[in-house]
Amino acid sequence: MNYFNKNSLDYKFIEKFEAGLVLTGSDAKSLRTQGIQFGAVKVEIINNRPFLINLDIPLYKFTSKNTLYDTTRNRALLLNYKQIAKLISYRKQKYMIIPISIYIKNNFFKAEIGIGRKMRKYEKRQKIKDKEMKKKLG
Repeated sequence: MNYFNKNSLDYKFIEKFEAGLVLTGSDAKSLRTQGIQFGAVKVEIINNRPFLINLDIPLYKFTSKNTLYDTTRNRALLLNYKQIAKLISYRKQKYMIIPISIYIKNNFFKAEIGIGRKMRKYEKRQKIKDKEMKKKLG
């Protein structure tokens, strides 16, 4: 079960991390059965803790109707202190922190996050040209 963020294709990453996701029980069940929608998801550092902002996990279909549930609430990421310090320093240098994918590893949900900058239009065109040249050659 891999969920890939298509918006991450527009970024050029200089470093990638694997982070654990803090989820409730209904979040995890919903992820396993229904999936997610990335939309305008990003990673922000709030009080020296990284959070996934705007990750839309739909309500699990068997959850009680009386439950108040925010589908786009902030979800904490689990990283060690050195990785968090690195994220903070890159964020101060105006780099974006974007989730690339969410997957299951050893029954735990993990998020691959990347640090990078958005590609410009000419960089995207060059990337497409290089891909087409590789197809023609090989």
